[in-house]
Amino acid sequence: MRIVLGVLGLAALAFGAWLAFPLAKDIFAWFIGPPVLDDAVVLPIAGLLSLAVARWTTTAWRWPLHFGIGSTAVIAFLAVTEAWRPYGFPPKPGLHDRDYVTGTLITLAVLWAVVVLAGLLRTRSARRRPM
Repeated sequence: MRIVLGVLGLAALAFGAWLAFPLAKDIFAWFIGPPVLDDAVVLPIAGLLSLAVARWTTTAWRWPLHFGIGSTAVIAFLAVTEAWRPYGFPPKPGLHDRDYVTGTLITLAVLWAVVVLAGLLRTRSARRRPM
């Protein structure tokens, strides 16, 4: 019985591979491309920026800048799929006509405004504290 189930499983696997073969380019573009882009480009840049922040900024600015860099990396990873190929997903009710690039840029602008505000507030708080 196990052999029969194993053969049926291998047959189903072969049939799925046969169906997926014409879509190999799309499969690569969607399942391999964005993670490789994120791991090879975005995350090393975020890591190097975080190292620079840890080395060259004051303690009041470290936490907000690390938060901003990490959040920017996550937002960039999430946005790349929509920016890469618009309308690649089935339409979401009420959301299929959005401009994802503009929305991502607005999100990043608000994020970095909050980062700057948090850094300024932490700097002000650090100056008031007696040593």
